[in-house]
Amino acid sequence: MIALKVATSGKYYGLSGSTVSILAGIGVLIAVLGGALYEGKFAMPQSISGAGFGVLAGVLWGVGLLFSIKALSSGAEASKLVPIYNTNTLIAVLLGILLLKELPAASAILKVLAGALLILIGSVLVSF
Repeated sequence: MIALKVATSGKYYGLSGSTVSILAGIGVLIAVLGGALYEGKFAMPQSISGAGFGVLAGVLWGVGLLFSIKALSSGAEASKLVPIYNTNTLIAVLLGILLLKELPAASAILKVLAGALLILIGSVLVSF
């Protein structure tokens, strides 16, 4: 997020959100291709539904990134945006529990609830 703020902020480079989005996409592509080459295990998906979920994951992540870039290019402070952006952890925990049936062990339920509450409190505190 800091690199995105530097790229979009008028104090630094002042690039448009669209320009930064395209450059970030190129950066992601380079990182992913580099990782695939390093791992050496790239293979085409065996099912269309598996490929669809992979694409869906990328689209959802990309939309979140686009909104973050838009917020930063509109003057949002990174120190406030990042904690709010990271409330996506709460969504992942909730969806993991509800959709994937990944219930925490009985000994971990209190920790999961406390962590979720702290994330929520933190995002509310920095938003003011």
